[in-house]
Amino acid sequence: FTSTRDNLPDKKMSSLRHLCLKHRELFSLTQRPLVITRSSVRFASTRGNPAQHCLEMVKRTDHEHFLTNLLLPDRIRTDAFAIRALSAEVSGVRESVSDKTLGLVRLQFWKDTIDHLYNDKVPQHPVAVQIHRVIKQHNPSKELFMRLIQSREQFLSDKPFDSLEQVEHYGEQAFSSVYLLLLELLGNESGHAKHAATQLGKCEGLVTLLRATPYNASKRRCYLPSDLLLEQEVSSEKVIRGGEEEQAVKDVVEIIAGRAQQHLESCRFRMKYLEKDHKLLLLPAVAVDSYLDKLSKAKCNVWDKTLHSRNSLLPMSLYWNKFKKTY
Repeated sequence: FTSTRDNLPDKKMSSLRHLCLKHRELFSLTQRPLVITRSSVRFASTRGNPAQHCLEMVKRTDHEHFLTNLLLPDRIRTDAFAIRALSAEVSGVRESVSDKTLGLVRLQFWKDTIDHLYNDKVPQHPVAVQIHRVIKQHNPSKELFMRLIQSREQFLSDKPFDSLEQVEHYGEQAFSSVYLLLLELLGNESGHAKHAATQLGKCEGLVTLLRATPYNASKRRCYLPSDLLLEQEVSSEKVIRGGEEEQAVKDVVEIIAGRAQQHLESCRFRMKYLEKDHKLLLLPAVAVDSYLDKLSKAKCNVWDKTLHSRNSLLPMSLYWNKFKKTY
């Protein structure tokens, strides 16, 4: 008996061993407190360390982007965690307030903060301190920061999106803005990279809407597009009460997932035109693809348990794509 491993060429075996070691290293990084420096990742206390605060916040609230950020080039990794932390701050506003007005006040605070940071007025908030560092070093577009913050206003009203196009617009503001900011940090004006980033952002917006549907339903909220609900003759109340057995709800989910898949394919179509660092920036496509695949196997039932457990193979999959220079 001769194993497949014995038949592998030495070069491939060496690459496989390297991949396994890097996966083990990446997995271990997700289990312990970290601080990001410009040249390395090391253990440290979060006390008095804005960069560490941002990293820990992303790790706690956005596991998938935490993993993908770890694989970004050293020169932008710390700044990427600052931008992701700002995204986490504004995305958490809806759950931290009970009144729309209070939510708008919180979002206005961040809009004012961004304005002040560009004028070198820095409030004593660790995320603001780190974003100011990003601004001083790279001078990224203020408009992209504002779009990122404004994107969360939709959720304060607890009303459904009007249409699929409105969800895509939300995805552009909330997710594409982050990728475009990261592209600016890389200092590259590639049109192909911008297009791929925009398509991935729209895809993530649609997928995030689907992933959050069971949680929002448990809070008596439904954000699925009202035009699709009307087309499939399904009410928001039916979704809120639990639509896992309703074929019409699954049909709505299938339409949204299909549009997300189109954006993902459009994003990947540009892969051959992109540089290595651009591909690292777009690694979240791997996580999105995994979810869409599971959703298909679950027959578009967003309440299926397989969709709500953490993907333990994601670190390995992300590094494998980095190794192959794909996403």
